[in-house]
Amino acid sequence: MPNRCRSLLLLACLMLAACVTPLQRDLDTTLNPAETAGIRWGLLVTDVQGREIAAINPDQRFLPASNTKLFTTAAAFRWQEDLAAMLPRLATFVALEDVGETGAPTLVLHGRGDPHLTDTPDCETRCLATLADAVAAIGLTTITHVVGDDTWFPDERWGPGWSWDDMQTSYGTATSALTVNDNTATLTVAPASEGAPANVTWAPGDAAYTIVNDTVTAEWPGQGDEAPEDDLIVSHLPGTSLVHVAGHVPPGSAPRAFHLGLDDPALSAATRLTALLQVRGITVEGPPMARHRPPGAPFDAAFTGLDDGDPPLAALAPPVFPDALTDISKDSQNLYAELMLRHLGHLSEDGAAEAGLARVDALLEEAGAAPIGHDLFDGSGMSVYNRVSPRTIVTLLTYAAAQDWGSAWKDTFPIGGVDGSLQRRFRGTILEGKIFAKTGTLKGTNALSGYLTAASGQTLTFAIIANERPLAVSSATPMMDAALVRIAEGN
Repeated sequence: MPNRCRSLLLLACLMLAACVTPLQRDLDTTLNPAETAGIRWGLLVTDVQGREIAAINPDQRFLPASNTKLFTTAAAFRWQEDLAAMLPRLATFVALEDVGETGAPTLVLHGRGDPHLTDTPDCETRCLATLADAVAAIGLTTITHVVGDDTWFPDERWGPGWSWDDMQTSYGTATSALTVNDNTATLTVAPASEGAPANVTWAPGDAAYTIVNDTVTAEWPGQGDEAPEDDLIVSHLPGTSLVHVAGHVPPGSAPRAFHLGLDDPALSAATRLTALLQVRGITVEGPPMARHRPPGAPFDAAFTGLDDGDPPLAALAPPVFPDALTDISKDSQNLYAELMLRHLGHLSEDGAAEAGLARVDALLEEAGAAPIGHDLFDGSGMSVYNRVSPRTIVTLLTYAAAQDWGSAWKDTFPIGGVDGSLQRRFRGTILEGKIFAKTGTLKGTNALSGYLTAASGQTLTFAIIANERPLAVSSATPMMDAALVRIAEGN
């Protein structure tokens, strides 16, 4: 290589090194300690003028996990007036249908996507027991069946790209327009006498599956001081009728609760209402049943209930969307996010998730996000197919901050060191109480996006995502939080 070329190359290298700011060098050190090699980072931070404060792979596409909820909730705020106009149609109600051979009618429980319907003893407002009381009050003594009808939404219980092992959990439970108790069932495992099988029981009304109990009340002969106290496993394969419980339960240990997702929430709701009616002296001749609408099938006008002018037998108050939106953001509630996506899909179409995603795409187009920067397949972030760039997230956050609904949307975010999924993070740092952001966690993924107040008092907008985290690294959040604190301190 000629001497002149070597000199130019050296000059270029020196200029490049000079362009690397102290902040960028600190971020590289903070986010890439040797023991976490392999993590792929995406980061973009901008100020109120849109100038980039820090950037790492800002236009690459990442698995966003629950940062996906930002898009769902922002779309709900964007079309909040339309959703509010639809609310009167969204009350859960019961109606009578065909009279059977014995002369008794069928009672149909119609769900319209209320996330807060419950049958718990402490229920105060949207309670399944209220409907049971109303049926008993009219003097009805016998019905043929209770049918749980969730045809308001198509039968799309899980999103594309959901992992089967997540589907058995409370955070991966099936989505249904007929949701009761967050579509979960609670199993309790408690020790019995030593050497005997542990006591495995359902919470009242939660007997969703048949229990196979292969446990033993005994210390687990695990090796090493760091071994877990037992090897207890609770598993339910989606689509099956069994829940398998196996392992050792130490004598004298505290009971442990496991919250399992439901495969057919509408059937579970019908089962719960059947039990409530029987307690009130009403005879139910046949087993509970469920009625679903296949994907692609239009909503059947024959079952519109409140829409056809005929008053229902009894109805509850419609859902409260602001409460649901806060739950989605603060607590990262997956089921509520999927319900909200389908409500968005009902504004102009039939309540399919795809129609809700079309609303999200329309919002991102309004915000000026590049189409190549996002592909979304669900409303909660459970799908491993989702891909989003940090720039797309920051574009949405920047756009929303200028809208009349932007402040209310931000108010639903977790606050660092204060509440929600950020309650235990950023305590004792410059960002305690000054970072408002949505978290995200999946296997191998951590994400955090939102707004923070820097040392100067200015507001910075940011998105940071860690993908491909090795299993040996339990979480990328310590490095992530340290990087954001460094950014806040330096600005």
